[in-house]
Amino acid sequence: MVQQLSLLGQISESKIRRLILTLSTLTGNIHSEMNQHTVILKPRYPFTPEIVPGKVTQIESYRIRMNRIWESRYPLDISARDDIKGDSITKQKKEFLNDSIWTLQLSDIPAGGNQPVLIQNLYETTIYETDDIIGYLDELGYMHETEFWSHGRRFFYGDVIIEVLRLFIIDSQSIEEVEDERVKLKLLDDSGSYLVKAYVNVGTINDVENVTYGIKQLEKIKTNTRRSHRVACS
Repeated sequence: MVQQLSLLGQISESKIRRLILTLSTLTGNIHSEMNQHTVILKPRYPFTPEIVPGKVTQIESYRIRMNRIWESRYPLDISARDDIKGDSITKQKKEFLNDSIWTLQLSDIPAGGNQPVLIQNLYETTIYETDDIIGYLDELGYMHETEFWSHGRRFFYGDVIIEVLRLFIIDSQSIEEVEDERVKLKLLDDSGSYLVKAYVNVGTINDVENVTYGIKQLEKIKTNTRRSHRVACS
C-alpha cells in the first residue's frame, strides 16, 4: 500500500506545445511516451445496505482498475485524432488478455477536508502470467464495467511524476461495422483538451516528513507551470 499525493489539471489543445516545453525545461530531461489500456471492474454482487432515517451509511463498492501497456503497434502522434485503434475485452478474441502484464489497483476514497493536494491510499498487485485472467477476476467476484485508453507523455521531477495525456474510448458508432478484432477509438473529450496529473507516492501513511516534502514539491510544480502557463490545477 502507498499513499498518493496528487494534483490534477486540464489544458486546451492550443496550449499543449508550450506546456511540453515548460515541463521539459523544468524537469531538465526528455519526456517518455506513455500508452496505457485501463479496464474498470465492478463487483458482480454489490452490497446495498438498507437506508435508515437519521443514520449515516457510507458504503463504497470498491472498483478495480486493471492496467496494462497499450500496444499501439505503430507510432502514435500525441496530436492524432483519427485512425486510433486498440484491443478491447469486449471483442471475441482475447488472447492479448493473458499475454499482457496487468497491474490491479484498488483506491480508497480521497481524504476529505481543505487539503492543498489530493490524498488517497492505493493498493496494487501485478499479475505477470496467467492462463485465464477473466476467470481469475470472475472468481474474485468482479466483472467488466468499462474501459479506456490513455496516450501522452511522462516527465520526472525528483520524486514527482508528471503525466500529460488524453483519454480515448470506444467509438460506439463504428464498433459493429468493423470486422477487425481491434476497435476504433475516439477522444473522450471532443475539444481535444489534455489531462495533466502530477503525483508522488509515499510509502506509509505516518511518514509525515515525506508527505510534507511531497506536498511542497507538488506546490512548486503548480506555481512554476502557472507562472508560464494557465493550467487549472486542483
